[in-house]
Amino acid sequence: MAQYQSIYRKWRPQSFEDIVGQNHITQTLKNAIKMNRIGHAYLFSGPRGVGKTTTARIFAKALNCQNGPTETPCNECSRCIRINQGQSMDVLEIDGASNRGIEEIRELRSKIGFAPAEGKYKIYIIDEVHMLTDPAFNALLKTLEEPPGQVLFIFATTAPYKVPNTILSRCQSFYFRRISIEEMMEKLKRITEEEKINIDSSSLRLIAEGATGSMRDAESILDQVIAYSENRVTPDEVRDILGLIPRETLFQMIETIINHDTEKGLKLVGELVKEGIELNKFVQDLLIYTHNVSLLKVLGKNNPYSSSYFEAVELEKIWELIEKTEEKTILNIIEELKIIEERIRFHHYPWILLELMVVKLTYNESKPVHQEIIINTPVRKKDVAPEKKEKIPQLIKKEIEKEKEGDTVQDSKITAQDIATKVELEKLWPRVLARLKEEMIAIYTFLMEGNNIRLEDDRLIVSFSPDHGFPKENLEKKENRKKLEKVLKEETKNDIRLKCIIEGDIDRSSKVSDKKENNGKIEKQPSAIEAVVKEKKSDEDKKEEGLTEKDILDGALNLFGGDIREG
Repeated sequence: MAQYQSIYRKWRPQSFEDIVGQNHITQTLKNAIKMNRIGHAYLFSGPRGVGKTTTARIFAKALNCQNGPTETPCNECSRCIRINQGQSMDVLEIDGASNRGIEEIRELRSKIGFAPAEGKYKIYIIDEVHMLTDPAFNALLKTLEEPPGQVLFIFATTAPYKVPNTILSRCQSFYFRRISIEEMMEKLKRITEEEKINIDSSSLRLIAEGATGSMRDAESILDQVIAYSENRVTPDEVRDILGLIPRETLFQMIETIINHDTEKGLKLVGELVKEGIELNKFVQDLLIYTHNVSLLKVLGKNNPYSSSYFEAVELEKIWELIEKTEEKTILNIIEELKIIEERIRFHHYPWILLELMVVKLTYNESKPVHQEIIINTPVRKKDVAPEKKEKIPQLIKKEIEKEKEGDTVQDSKITAQDIATKVELEKLWPRVLARLKEEMIAIYTFLMEGNNIRLEDDRLIVSFSPDHGFPKENLEKKENRKKLEKVLKEETKNDIRLKCIIEGDIDRSSKVSDKKENNGKIEKQPSAIEAVVKEKKSDEDKKEEGLTEKDILDGALNLFGGDIREG
């Protein structure tokens, strides 16, 4: 029984024409041979599996072929055959990762002076040359600068930035680019036809996309898929092998975000977690999918890119979904996915980041997410026009004076800062969250787990449901509390203390000065201004006075002479 040979080894290019996607390099090397302008050192750099070592071997064959130097090595003479089998005494392949020390380089230098055994050149191919140590590079430097006429060095590396500049300056550098999907599909199709494998173009595209520009990876994936499917390959089988997320799931997530269906989006994330799907992989697949959706939106329904990526039925569904969607919406999804992709792989709770992304992208912008987040804004006297101070509702004066004279409140001293307007934190709170998200992602995550966030006087009260004790405990830790309160102080210019409660304890979170005991039950004692507002809403006669929140603010300004301060 003949020994099986992997596809990537069996189909390794044997001539310059067989190399895929690197025409800018192969043409240069062929012209150098044709014009007899052979350098003494070459550096081949680029991603893995794009043909660096293979090109070095073909170049070596072209120089040492019995018919050469020639642009088209015959692959039939004894020299070409021995180079293909790795047995040539004139072409030495050295692994820079395992032969990286100065002793190995000194041994190499001691043999450089010998003449080639059978060919015209003695060629040293050093793979992963960036792994050599600094002393090894220094030992190689002099030889590399003035090598014997019959010696040629070819260095291959995936990290050219790790190679010293003194080495780079003595080499002709060639950068191998990633191979395009179309070029890989073309070669994979040729391989499957020769191997008599039944496979459709959709499966070939999935394999090419999964290889991310590496021809060797694409051939290895094809080999694996063939073994799994028994010579009949389908897109579903390729997705199983690559661990790709089903297209229907990706479509559902895009549909959920565009339709602002927060509940459905969170359920979908929960299903992914329940099924044990790698969320990092899901984000990557969703990013690629959304990118193709954006191309469909920008280029139109009949562009060749979308037609080759989406199947006909899927294309119709997506086009119907995004036809009335703005490009900005899709681009926002891509930007959020890019941010999540960078962070999710290092996060202990990746589903939280994904859920936060879903909430951010799906929540209807016309409904603020934090409707109960309010802040007491001090009033600046100089920002109020003098004529407006005269329009002080007498009811406000009476109520405030009555509260000042009474003994029902423990702390009866009222200052200008106590009389404040309650405004939605539309400008200040997003800035606080943005800082926390950028500088303290853990605190940001714990804070976002809260069900209700509000500001009462000098306290930021965050309530959690009973089953969210973990984020509550972490948010209350001394170091996290100090960091959060520091950010709040810097943004609000006030000392604001953090208080975390369980949802059932919300009624017990108000200040003592605003409560009173009544038959063992704690009731909130309304302030003078709140009493006025309540009376205005409940008593139809007060409507004739035209009492508004603005009037209340003006009354407080006139009485206490405060200042208005934004943010």
